[in-house]
Amino acid sequence: MANLFNNSLVASNTTTVFIRAWAAFVHSAFMLGFVNVVDASQVDLTTLIVPSPAGTSLGYKIYKTNDALTPVYFKIEFGCPSSVSLPGLWITIGTGYTLGGTINGVVLLARTLLVNSAYDILTTHNCFASGASNRVCFALFTSLNSMSFWFSFERRKDTNLVDTDTGVLIDYGLSSSGHASLCAPFLGIIPVKETGFQFILSTNNPAAYSNVVPQGLRIPCLGPSEPPGTNIAFCNSNDYGSFAEPVLTINATDIKFKHCGPYINTLRGASSGCVDANTRLLLRYD
Repeated sequence: MANLFNNSLVASNTTTVFIRAWAAFVHSAFMLGFVNVVDASQVDLTTLIVPSPAGTSLGYKIYKTNDALTPVYFKIEFGCPSSVSLPGLWITIGTGYTLGGTINGVVLLARTLLVNSAYDILTTHNCFASGASNRVCFALFTSLNSMSFWFSFERRKDTNLVDTDTGVLIDYGLSSSGHASLCAPFLGIIPVKETGFQFILSTNNPAAYSNVVPQGLRIPCLGPSEPPGTNIAFCNSNDYGSFAEPVLTINATDIKFKHCGPYINTLRGASSGCVDANTRLLLRYD
């Protein structure tokens, strides 16, 4: 297990320096535990150019899990969405890969765009990630409103929170909207992704528990609820300071997390009417 932190990245595609830097960070996040699949058609991140027109993919990298369970492949495309200045990623995930850029087998997540609604050429922002052979999570540009996006992948768990070879948990979102959760099996129908997350948080001030904050864990659903993952957790806005690094005890195991700051919020899914601006995201950070 390992982690990354960088506070010098700019949320912009307006220069080759900016885009190559944030793309290299994403690559480094996946390389904390995954394998970069050998494929000559992959892009060289040191040669990325300013994208044009809007909606341009500048090329892709292919990564693969590196544990003993069913291989999972990730196609990460670097580019821009509706504006050429906005950093963006397209992510496709499946159990198979054909040289030349095709994700196949069981497609766990169809091509999905991660991007936010603004860019900034004047300020550097906190970006961080952690990963291992079986999981990865990262958050980009978390220190300024409306510019951050995040992603998490891990395997489904048994009742002891040990990885199972039955499917995966995929979670992602933007600053205060676009949060989505998916529990995807290797066999059977892939359900429609859910808007926001299911989790339980106390309404008490932490002082009611002698300042020991009750953990809020993502509750996966594949029909019935399942054992939680260990990549993401949730807290109330007054539980921890921005970018704090609390250690949560989950099933008697201590796991370090990093608070994603004040601008990643409303995690239960505002578009479904469950507006909850006082929730905050924690990503695993060990």
